Amino acid sequence: MATARHPVRIVLIVLGVLLLLVIGFFVADAVAKRYATDAVRSRIIEVLGLEPTTPIDVDLGPGSILLQAARGSIDSVTVNADTINLGDLSGSARVTATGVPLDSTKPVSTLGIVVTISEANVAKLATYLSGITVTKIELTEGIIRTTADVTVLFTTLPVAVDLLPSAHNGAIAFDPKTIRLGTTQLSVDDLRASPLVSSIAGDILRSREVCVASYLPKALVVDGVAVVGSQLQISISGDGTALGDPALSTLGTCP
Repeated sequence: MATARHPVRIVLIVLGVLLLLVIGFFVADAVAKRYATDAVRSRIIEVLGLEPTTPIDVDLGPGSILLQAARGSIDSVTVNADTINLGDLSGSARVTATGVPLDSTKPVSTLGIVVTISEANVAKLATYLSGITVTKIELTEGIIRTTADVTVLFTTLPVAVDLLPSAHNGAIAFDPKTIRLGTTQLSVDDLRASPLVSSIAGDILRSREVCVASYLPKALVVDGVAVVGSQLQISISGDGTALGDPALSTLGTCP
């Protein structure tokens, strides 16, 4: 009987050791994830010039951090920051990266940032957006609609200018597409083609830009701007950039 119990005791010891190893692995993995999360948070604060107290949520994705680290890189990283400032504009930011090497001198596979700005915040640009004194700004149907009251020949008319935002050389460009005089809708291209109208209303028809490159690391490129619902979204990319690249610690410049 004693002999029969001996193999059972060995099996129980082996199972106990394996259980301890498994527990130890998960504990170590949890510690590694906390360390990696803190490191990512600190780097994001540095790169985006955020206030240290800015609420930031870091998601390192599914799977074991230790196993990913053994392969030399983290599969995916998602960071959400409540507030990022781009000059007069401010909004929330979502950072996504894939293929993030542990060696900071090696490039990430992809790096993208989407900054979402509310309609109320876009209104801070009222003085930059049009050649008329804007009284209302509305983000709708993929455009920014600026509204003002214009006096022509002692008559006050409500004028709305529909602006299409886009990215251009590190700036957000606002290109007039349509002008509405009361219920009448006019094409900006047609108005620009008329020498008489363009000479009178040239300032209203002019495209404008607000540069944000000087508020971002020079390694990042503004490659898209669009109105989504009632918000303005700015897309920024840094694919192939190493996290230790000095260009991520140096601000860009405006033309």
